[in-house]
Amino acid sequence: MSRCLLVSNRLPVAFNSTLNIFTPSSGGLVSAIKGLDSSKVGFEFEWMGIITDDVDPEKINSLRTTPVGNLPSHPIVVPKKKYDLYYNEYSNNVLWPLLHYERSMVHNSEDGWEAYKEVNQMVAEAIIQEARDDDTIWVHDFQLFLVPGLVKDKRPNLKLGFFLHIPFPSSEIFRELPQRREIISSLIRCDLVGFHDLSYLNHFRSSVQRVLGEIPSNDRMWGVYPISIDSQHFLDLRHQPETQEFIKKYQENKRDKKWILGVDRLDYIKGLLLKLQTFKAFLKRFPEEREKVQLVQIVIPSRTEVPEYKELKDQIEQLVSSINGQYGTPAYTPIHYLYHSVSEMELSALYQLSEVLHIGSRRDGMNLVSLEYIMSQTEEDPGVVLLSEFAGAHSTLSYAVSINPWNIQDTVVKLREALHHPLVKRKGEIGAMKDFLIHYNSSDWAKVFLRDLVREQEVPDSTLTLPSDGKFEWMKDLEGKKILFFCDLDGTLAPISSYPKDVKLNSKTIELLQMISEKKNCEFVVVSGRDKEFLEEQFIDNDFKFPLAACHGAYSYSPKDETWHNQIPGDTTRWKDSVKDILELYTQRTPGSFIEDKGHGMTWHYRNSPREFADFLANKLFFELEASLTNQPVQVIRGKKVIEVKSIHANKGFFVQQWIQNQDIKPDVVVAIGDDSTDEDMFHVIQERKDISPFCIKVGQEKTQAHYFIKEQNSVNLFLLNFLDSVGN
Repeated sequence: MSRCLLVSNRLPVAFNSTLNIFTPSSGGLVSAIKGLDSSKVGFEFEWMGIITDDVDPEKINSLRTTPVGNLPSHPIVVPKKKYDLYYNEYSNNVLWPLLHYERSMVHNSEDGWEAYKEVNQMVAEAIIQEARDDDTIWVHDFQLFLVPGLVKDKRPNLKLGFFLHIPFPSSEIFRELPQRREIISSLIRCDLVGFHDLSYLNHFRSSVQRVLGEIPSNDRMWGVYPISIDSQHFLDLRHQPETQEFIKKYQENKRDKKWILGVDRLDYIKGLLLKLQTFKAFLKRFPEEREKVQLVQIVIPSRTEVPEYKELKDQIEQLVSSINGQYGTPAYTPIHYLYHSVSEMELSALYQLSEVLHIGSRRDGMNLVSLEYIMSQTEEDPGVVLLSEFAGAHSTLSYAVSINPWNIQDTVVKLREALHHPLVKRKGEIGAMKDFLIHYNSSDWAKVFLRDLVREQEVPDSTLTLPSDGKFEWMKDLEGKKILFFCDLDGTLAPISSYPKDVKLNSKTIELLQMISEKKNCEFVVVSGRDKEFLEEQFIDNDFKFPLAACHGAYSYSPKDETWHNQIPGDTTRWKDSVKDILELYTQRTPGSFIEDKGHGMTWHYRNSPREFADFLANKLFFELEASLTNQPVQVIRGKKVIEVKSIHANKGFFVQQWIQNQDIKPDVVVAIGDDSTDEDMFHVIQERKDISPFCIKVGQEKTQAHYFIKEQNSVNLFLLNFLDSVGN
């Protein structure tokens, strides 16, 4: 199994000077990584991180031979004084506030910058010495911005990815950083740069262009990968004996009150003062809720030696005291304030007992507390998540109640609504988000990132083109095997037309498809971006007896019950009106263009428009849609002379994955054929599976993940004819 070196500011351990031992530490990255399953991700992980030289050298050496936790460790020893300058003076006093839009908190330090460069150089040298040629390097977070460039200078062939766990700000903010060019120049050397949210990627792209004057050719290697958690771990925590003891203990204090829970690290980005002001306004506006509702606020100590954080702590505690004094009674304390960390079991109990989780971040890279709360909810009586729109998790948790923490009065109203949210809605909303997190956990996050990081290595230098006789070599071994065949329509079964409504299957294709549908050992599924009505006209009206998928898999048709099934739960099309307005503006400006509504997607066609002018506007439209739909559950896709906006769930890869999993009998062979960028999602999913024989075919000559080519659409029938001969009866 390949080795992946995880590189971060610190190892997942902390040195306890009192006990003179290393103990496991916590944090968002540690939480995500410790839940990784190497067998699922395909890598053996080892961790590289910094240890300061004030720790006993023998203890440091012990980490190399006896790792704490489940990962081998490679400590990088840095002088304590230099580390403090690098970490506190630059990382925390310059980068952290600037990247979180807190410009007033930035304290530029030349000494801090010099130390930052030196420590990044030390980390890079450690990687250069440790890494084998076939290793994959995964560098994490803003403390190590310069490492990618320094490593690539010496080891350009190492596969290196970088993931940013905090926001990347608007270019107008980032460009205020004196060292902006050095940082950008390092990050663009990466093979893949990952962000939690599309808006962060867009800001990064804009900053690259504004700082360097151009976008490098490898900008396609910048992606969005929202981090997740070890979902099963939080499900299991609910039933631990210690958790149940905490539940019994707190139930005695809670009685019939409703709890609003806050779990935040002491930091100005978390919006703690805004949250407290909101709760105060809530008690004032709704006096009938007093003595019925209590805010349980846990504040986890952080950077307690920094004056700004000490001042923030004082302000929080003064405001808590003021609210409790104004609205409290001998029998009622409005805010139960805890200034310390709590165990996982105690936190699980608080998650389960709280009716509302209030996340009021001013800015937040992701916020995993919201994910942990969802996975901790009971099926019988789940709670509600009140989530700041400025947290990265906002774009992932589709059923959380969205708030602008600066709009206190609006948040007050939403808080009261959350406290009285109907049970049936709570069950449906939490259930949907929990189902998403069960199927997208920390292992999936790492797997997807690392898959994309190494993907170029896995693509063969040359794919195999359909021979003149129409037979690929692998077709000789199909007879007697169970085959599952996924096939695109436009550009694959039928030639692309200037007007989509004019696309028609020719008589020879219809004949071949009829014959394929009669093969007992082959299930043929058409997976198209077209809407249901169009596919009905093309296939159902012609008496085809095979399954169909419309709108990239948003709807599926079963010939058994002759019914269309919606594959996307909930209302995911609230974005369509705003998208339609934007598309209509571009249609007015672009001769020959038009809009196609596909239910869970909308497409702007410009195939018949003046080429250069339309290409210019299409590029502009693409970035405008990405920017305006940052927090919406959609994808913006560039296809062949189309710009498409579709639900993130309307994805051919997602559909194919679900279809394969739901097969009563696992197929021996899966074939997929398509011509467009949306078909690449099918190819990725199919070729990742190790339990089937995958054969993916690209129609056309663009770059692809498929291993086989059919150069022109008019050769597809020749392939289908030989496929029929190969599968037997």
